[in-house]
Amino acid sequence: MQVQDIMTENPMCAEPSTSLQDIARMMADCDCGGIPICDPQPRRLVGFVTDRDIVVRTLARGLNPMQMSAQDAMTTDLHTIGPNADLEECIRTMQRHKVRRVPVTNDQGQIVGIVSQADLARRATAMQPEMAEEVEETLEEISAPKMAI
Repeated sequence: MQVQDIMTENPMCAEPSTSLQDIARMMADCDCGGIPICDPQPRRLVGFVTDRDIVVRTLARGLNPMQMSAQDAMTTDLHTIGPNADLEECIRTMQRHKVRRVPVTNDQGQIVGIVSQADLARRATAMQPEMAEEVEETLEEISAPKMAI
């Protein structure tokens, strides 16, 4: 199975100058926890903003997210994968980097999709039930806290 078989295609994107308030609205409208940040033409991926990024990089630092844009909170050290990559490689990427979403990019760095934990849980296991145990282990690894509280 390849990444393109389970990815969410053509995700909604924002530009680096998009306000965090607009990004939060996009997340609410799309019922998702992250928005890719792209140069407008040709949709080249430059960052990613998650709901957690907004909280940790603004509110936790005493900053006002209403006065900030995507470029102020986005992650730029991204771990991407190609649409033709094997799903096993995607799973290893998520495990190794403890990420809940992996942007899918073409050879030009343009975003063509996203693979999320939900995609693994719903789509991959529906298509290949024998992957259920590996997907469960992946979700546990990704969700495990980095330190004890």
